[in-house]
Amino acid sequence: MTIFTDFTTFGAFRRVGVPVAIAVSALSLAACSGSSGSAAAPTATVTVTAPPSPSEEPTPEVSSSPPAAEPSSNAVFDDPQDDDWPPISDKTPPIFGEQFQSDPGHDFTKGISPSRDGIVRGELRTMQDANVAEYVPIKFVKDPSSGESRFEGPKEGDVMAFAAPIAKNVVFLSAVGCDGKDQTINNQYVGTQSCSRDTLISRAVKGGLYALITVKNHQIAKVVEIYAP
Repeated sequence: MTIFTDFTTFGAFRRVGVPVAIAVSALSLAACSGSSGSAAAPTATVTVTAPPSPSEEPTPEVSSSPPAAEPSSNAVFDDPQDDDWPPISDKTPPIFGEQFQSDPGHDFTKGISPSRDGIVRGELRTMQDANVAEYVPIKFVKDPSSGESRFEGPKEGDVMAFAAPIAKNVVFLSAVGCDGKDQTINNQYVGTQSCSRDTLISRAVKGGLYALITVKNHQIAKVVEIYAP
């Protein structure tokens, strides 16, 4: 910006802190009020740049870092309750246990597959084909309204289910005999009658077969029925 002015007069205004606009007005008045016989004082020419209007203020910088990722709508909910369930192992679980058994590390979102090797207190629900049985863990619960107790599997819609082939030499101990008409149990309410593989499959197809299911090498090697009339 170029400024032409009377350095003596204008400089004096600046030294005493007089605003530019007032200084310019004062100089103009001085030029006009001079006597007609005297030479007019030099006219001061001042160029002032107006401050930017609010709409022209610089736009604040926006961070270039990406926004935080939102949770995926396809995420699978991991119920923390199963952290306290006893894991499947080679030890026989309590026959009338009141907690499901867990299979730590098992990914139930990748289809139905065998549980880890060990003994599962479960229900044989159906046969997926001629050799593969589907089963779920079970627990013993008491109905507060009736006072009666029963075995119960995961809630409807829960993906906690397994499937494994039935071994050719599977051991099946029935609690109701091979024809389903007897009571063949011991004092722990588990089956003692040895029946064929075909009998086991015919029972598994119908579902509701509660048992201690032994899985070995990803196959069902033994099924001991729990008496639950």
